[in-house]
Amino acid sequence: MSRATIALVDRHGRVHHRLYAKTLWGRPVAATLEPYLRAIEIMLAYASAEGFHVCGLGVSVPGSLDSSLRRPLLVPTLPALNGFPLCDLLEARYCLPTQLHVDVDAAVVGEYRFGAGKGFRRLLFLSVNAVVGAAFLVDGKLEPSAQQYVGHVCHITVSANGSRCSCGKRGCINTLVSIDAMQKMVQRALRRGEETSLSQRLSNREYFSPRLLAEEALQGDSVALQVYSELGRWLAAATARYISIFDPNIFILAGSVLDPSDLLLTQLRTALIAHSSTQVGTTIEVVPALLASDAALIGMAVPFLASDVRRSARPTVPLADVVHAEQDDQPRQAGDVLDDVYPVQADVVNQQTHRRKSYQRRIG
Repeated sequence: MSRATIALVDRHGRVHHRLYAKTLWGRPVAATLEPYLRAIEIMLAYASAEGFHVCGLGVSVPGSLDSSLRRPLLVPTLPALNGFPLCDLLEARYCLPTQLHVDVDAAVVGEYRFGAGKGFRRLLFLSVNAVVGAAFLVDGKLEPSAQQYVGHVCHITVSANGSRCSCGKRGCINTLVSIDAMQKMVQRALRRGEETSLSQRLSNREYFSPRLLAEEALQGDSVALQVYSELGRWLAAATARYISIFDPNIFILAGSVLDPSDLLLTQLRTALIAHSSTQVGTTIEVVPALLASDAALIGMAVPFLASDVRRSARPTVPLADVVHAEQDDQPRQAGDVLDDVYPVQADVVNQQTHRRKSYQRRIG
């Protein structure tokens, strides 16, 4: 991941303000956390200047957690945070209650409270990005008993004859359903000499992405359409396994592999209907995530909402929500840290501080 998103979220699930802090790679824990902590402080200053009451910090990380100690257990992209007492540090530094969640768990909570899962009892959430992640929610609560199946499930076998995975097995979901898998399908087609307009675009040094693939599929490119068909087939096989285990009322699909034209979602629905389990295709709603990339941001605010109502009668009480939501896959230089944040945000804070002092003078 290359940057974190820091957002101010209110009790209605609205993001009032956001900013970004860059990720520093291969650094010790203090250097790793520095840009995130400085960005949090900018956001807290902004909230104070605007008169918002911040009642908690929510932190979302990709990987796994030690829930009893409230610290990351394994964060593959930022190993410096493995085992670090993150919640204790933030609570001591900012005197605010802090909660830590896996990113996909936060996302399904957000979708349940404010998104596509609102009104459903049993939610199955699948996120497909560089790897595959899943979460299952029943009556608003994550199912801890299902952790052997959900979470980051990129190593569940879907095809015994599939490509070999980094874990040593063959046919893991991550080798068949991911951005990397899509790119490999295109590369294999190019090596076979199949005619496709993708070859010209990639030879012009365009960066491969789901959007590029979707654009060519909408133009009728046979290779692009073949990739979506294959991806939908494997995704349906993986989804069917989850559905048979959890019996959800709704299946929510999220991640960067979803394109604006819903090609993958259409392929998935078609493949599920054709699956051997007719119940999968007829009784389960398959929908895209309504909150998109904001799902985890908003989901991290949800645990604070009940206490927020008791503590304050204000119509909205924004929350400082710190989540490592990735927007950019390209690493940046360490010297550029916080260039996206400070030049603009410092001015905002200065303006708000001046406004607050003027107000105090008026009422004083």
